[in-house]
Amino acid sequence: MNYRFIVYILGVLLFIEGGLMTLPAMVAFVYDEPDFLPILYSSMIAFMIGGAFWLVNRKCRRVTGKREGFIIVGLVWIVYSFFGALPFLLSGYIPSATDAFFEAMSGITTTGSTILTDIEALPHGLLFWRALLHFTGGIGILVLGIAILPVFGVGSMNIYRVETSVTSISEKLRPRIKDTAKLIFRIYLILTILCILFYLPDMNLFDAICHAFSTTATGGFSTKNASLGAFSAYSQYVTIVFMLSGSTSFVLFFFIWKRELLKITQNDELRLYVLMILGAFIFICSGLLIDNYAVEKAVRESLFGVVSVISTTGYAVNDYLQWRPTLWFIIFLLSFIGGCAGSTAGGLKIVRFLLLFRMIPVQFKKIIHQNAIIQVKLNGQNVTEERMSRTLAFFVIFLCIYTLGTIMLMISGLDFTTAAGASIACLANSGPALDSLGPAGNFAGISVAAKWICSFLMLCGRLELYSVLILFTPVFWKKQ
Repeated sequence: MNYRFIVYILGVLLFIEGGLMTLPAMVAFVYDEPDFLPILYSSMIAFMIGGAFWLVNRKCRRVTGKREGFIIVGLVWIVYSFFGALPFLLSGYIPSATDAFFEAMSGITTTGSTILTDIEALPHGLLFWRALLHFTGGIGILVLGIAILPVFGVGSMNIYRVETSVTSISEKLRPRIKDTAKLIFRIYLILTILCILFYLPDMNLFDAICHAFSTTATGGFSTKNASLGAFSAYSQYVTIVFMLSGSTSFVLFFFIWKRELLKITQNDELRLYVLMILGAFIFICSGLLIDNYAVEKAVRESLFGVVSVISTTGYAVNDYLQWRPTLWFIIFLLSFIGGCAGSTAGGLKIVRFLLLFRMIPVQFKKIIHQNAIIQVKLNGQNVTEERMSRTLAFFVIFLCIYTLGTIMLMISGLDFTTAAGASIACLANSGPALDSLGPAGNFAGISVAAKWICSFLMLCGRLELYSVLILFTPVFWKKQ
């Protein structure tokens, strides 16, 4: 195991985080608010420790394997959350280390759950830092870093494969990893800029930037206590469009750029995604109309709620837990599903459900025709047995971790409904949960143990389970 190389990479990535912190420091300076020095000190700490890691290990062997890749990917999200918590902690606005770490982990994993009871009491620098954590986590810290690592003489193939394991089911965009990372970042940046521009007619520049960072990253942090409910219907419709954009595979945007529109219309995952959204929207909207909602309000709030949850963004324009139980239960189920593979969304991902749905009739056919060779197809191509096995394994592991998380949260003091909601909200990185942790509540009142459990679930969900859980297996640490 090349431990010196691991520390070297962490040092380089800490340099990046230190540089990112200078942006909210400048915001705090412009607004002349007291969070300027705490954010600046946090940036200096990240620079100094990152610099020490880099300096001591700069002559290390620049060779990485899959094991080093898994450790780097697992550690960097924890390290980023630890240092990302410093501005909250040093400023005194979140005096608890546990709460500060929870908020940073929620930001960097684009979960959007918060312990803050009065978001608008935060100064502009810290509000910007929360949004920037989403922006950084949405693109993937290492996807951002991969374009920079070659400058330091680092090969990034194995790191990229671990970080973007979920996108392996999508078509390859570029033959070179660095070019792929740059293209993904370019698409992400264009979507964010467009989102800012569309927000500006209804928001000031600061709110537009912060919400664009959160929306494109499908994160859910807002600058307002009422979330998107504090803004007009126009901003809510804009948010719907860009939540959908952020939760759609970036591969499809590449096809748009290449004018290969047929590949988009024939994409099985996208079609199922649209059908699921339409089905849930029609069902919930009908229920709201029955409950005497005005037509426009019923359409907007039902569509916003469906897209916000299935994209794992977590914004709110109302408290959907006040709807009749059959309606908010649909919302709860959608939080398991998530968006498309290769997007910024969390959850199980649409493509896995698609493969599972198509595998069921194939299994029935094989029972009747035992000697027949029948394969599941995706986008017109056969899906290998290995991929199907990985898909089934992921479902089983996901449900096991969800169940275990629910049990652990119940042991920490939460009732069953709250624990079940919190477990999936954190594991699927979808934000709001149930009961007191719903869209009108927050995670401030849960115990310290529950917050650490939730933080671990956020990490597992963001890294697609395997990248975290494999570190706890004996075979991973066995000398080869």
